[in-house]
Amino acid sequence: MKKSMFWLTVFGAVISDGAHAQSSVTLYGIIDVGLNYISNDNDKANWTLTSGVSRGSRWGFVGTEDLGGGLKAVFQLENGFSLTNGSLGQGGLEFGRQAWVGLSSDVAGTIRLGRQYDSLFDFVSPLAGFVVYGGFAHPFDNDNLLGSVRINNSIKYLSADYRGFKFGGLYGFSNSANTDTGAGFAYNRVWSVGAAYSHGPVSAGAGYLHMNSPGSNTIGAITAYPNLTETSPLQSSGLASAVVREDVWTAAATYKFSALTTGILYSHSSFSSVANNLKFDNFEVNAGYRVTPFLQLAGVYSFTDGKLASTAARPRYHQLLLTGDYSLSKRTDMYLTTMYQRAVGDATTASIAPDTFGAGGSFAPDASTTQNQLLVRLGMLHKF
Repeated sequence: MKKSMFWLTVFGAVISDGAHAQSSVTLYGIIDVGLNYISNDNDKANWTLTSGVSRGSRWGFVGTEDLGGGLKAVFQLENGFSLTNGSLGQGGLEFGRQAWVGLSSDVAGTIRLGRQYDSLFDFVSPLAGFVVYGGFAHPFDNDNLLGSVRINNSIKYLSADYRGFKFGGLYGFSNSANTDTGAGFAYNRVWSVGAAYSHGPVSAGAGYLHMNSPGSNTIGAITAYPNLTETSPLQSSGLASAVVREDVWTAAATYKFSALTTGILYSHSSFSSVANNLKFDNFEVNAGYRVTPFLQLAGVYSFTDGKLASTAARPRYHQLLLTGDYSLSKRTDMYLTTMYQRAVGDATTASIAPDTFGAGGSFAPDASTTQNQLLVRLGMLHKF
């Protein structure tokens, strides 16, 4: 009897360990900190120490549980923070970067619910030069490729990989009927779709994003709408407090020639109020060259052409990014980045993505008082 109980206990322990091995929770993070020189920060040259520029400083948990039959429960909780002052990012939210749970199938794809990025971030941002090589954006992140806006109350579908082809979509609920406005549940909702293809040296992606009355209440899909800043043409046009619709179309492609990767990108964004409209067309070319397994050099150029309907004003911007990244190990990099913006046409001041620079939460430079702004950053990036 004692021998039977002994072997039953051992067998139970083995089964328990086997079941436990089918589930996992991983703690991960990125720490990004660096020294910056800014040529014109509200009329003064400035030296700063900031966190989360090349990559937003973060920590989080990602987990899976095998439910059998090829089905898994999955989740991710991700917090943004500033290394230099210890503050929370994304307006002080505990898990402001991402917070979702879902079910995943190797055949049917993945359904996720919670606070998430839109489909442009999933399918196009991995091909965007400013995002990949520098952690920057097109002016004011007008196409949201840097993910300045995350979507609350959202349900997302991501397909499985079908021989290099993937697709998906997201819907963010307003969580409000708002019958008084006549807008119904469309008031402060978001939806997006996208797709990507990768085979051999070729990668391509495209997507569409639509927002209704973004940031118009505190319970809907978007509670903070950082595209609208005091330096943005949206603000000076009077659109800032009255955007009833934002639409973004974008597509990108890259081609890899051994150590050299080249890419192109186009995006169109439109911000509309009842009586006005502001549009941006962004054109980008980028290239990254792997000099050695440890050293990568990259360059990105973009031209942004804006148009304000009410006055026919044409704010335009040239941006240039040059960067070098050296890997000290698999987890630690040193990098040197130079970012330059020149405002032309009816744009009178340069502003290097003030909403998204230092997205970890510690610092955002003011706009230049001239049509030029230069940033030089020496940074350190550590992954765990």
